[in-house]
Amino acid sequence: MSHIDFFRPWAAMLAAILVAGLLVGANLATGANAQELTLAGETVVLDPGHGGSDWGAVNGTYKIKEKDQNLAVAYRLKTLLKASGATVYMTRGGDPNNPMERIKKDDGDDAFPDDATLSNNDRYTYANSTGADILVSIHMNGSSNPDTDYTTTLFGKWQKDKALAYAIFGDLEANPPYGLVTLPAANGEGTIDRRQPYLFASGVLLKSDMPATIAETVFITNNAEAALLSDGTGSRQQQIAEALGTGIENYLSTH
Repeated sequence: MSHIDFFRPWAAMLAAILVAGLLVGANLATGANAQELTLAGETVVLDPGHGGSDWGAVNGTYKIKEKDQNLAVAYRLKTLLKASGATVYMTRGGDPNNPMERIKKDDGDDAFPDDATLSNNDRYTYANSTGADILVSIHMNGSSNPDTDYTTTLFGKWQKDKALAYAIFGDLEANPPYGLVTLPAANGEGTIDRRQPYLFASGVLLKSDMPATIAETVFITNNAEAALLSDGTGSRQQQIAEALGTGIENYLSTH
């Protein structure tokens, strides 16, 4: 037997192993991508609360406005949802390259400019025009008591909205836990305090065609929260976005 004849079977076997390995790798890559795109085919409208001349709640000590924080969370949440395959629209803003205080609408804006002053009619009319599956209005709460801090969600119609409000609120006992209830407390002690979701007569909720909720994520008037929100890292805004994202994914995967 020649050296060529001796090595030919081994060469063929090696080639077969390499081809099989490439196929397995391709299948694993495809499976990983499919797993990551858990929201493919879903459409979400994010509504950053307040804007323009409507500042929302304000923390005077740290000089931050709710309207800006809502928008910062919305941009981060949009990025997360799109990475999971969702189509995402925003009632104001939508272009991650826009400065926070941009007033002029450009082609990157989904609906209204970043710092537009919107009515409830503006918000639900735009949301309804998208044919989205859900609408999540992002807010931060305020109180005259600077120690108050908890998370909650609101719903407008029991049958249309309640399940979404509870999914965004979340569940610490689930495996894995999800939703706003998973947010770390601003003071570093456990998870954030909670108030059960409740009924609220808002036009954004009542007149939207799709399930909708208002997420009152944290209290901007709480100085521990304000310190995190204003530290320049964006970490607290990212935590809030991620908590909202897990609630959205839970709802869309079960409805």
